[in-house]
Amino acid sequence: MSIYFSDEGQHRAAHVVHYTRLTNTTRRSLTNSASNNEIVTCDFGSFDKKLSSSTLVFQGFIACWGNNAGAITMNLKVGGTYNGSLVTSGGVGSGYPIVHYQYTDVSYYKMMVISGSVTNATGTGSKNVLVGHRTANGNSDRPFNILNPNASDDTRIENSMGGSSLSIWEMNL
Repeated sequence: MSIYFSDEGQHRAAHVVHYTRLTNTTRRSLTNSASNNEIVTCDFGSFDKKLSSSTLVFQGFIACWGNNAGAITMNLKVGGTYNGSLVTSGGVGSGYPIVHYQYTDVSYYKMMVISGSVTNATGTGSKNVLVGHRTANGNSDRPFNILNPNASDDTRIENSMGGSSLSIWEMNL
């Protein structure tokens, strides 16, 4: 049995192959991007990709503190690696930004939203997921000062409740 669309037939029903939730709770200062280099904003760790041709759907957030750049380029990478803070292998991104934030000049708790998909991450097995930032014009900047703020930033934040989270649905479409 097939489902027919105007331009193709689909022989298997679309379904979720695998779901995982990754977290990063480590508080750290963020490094400025310089000379158009991509810097790691948040490393979520790795997940086990089951199908080579699957679509990866992401929904999550990055916990932030402080204000810095009002405009900066952000993106999520699957399979990216880094050395210290500089992304050395970019991995595969979405081709369009799926990480966004609303800049305010108030230096308090903020959140970046992650929402989108990556369709061209081939291969199976352990895949690292990270979010990086860079300035398109080569200036030295960062989107915020502190990743995963805690009580050392403001005593109203409970240490055990901080962190960033990313849900990943691996879809067979």
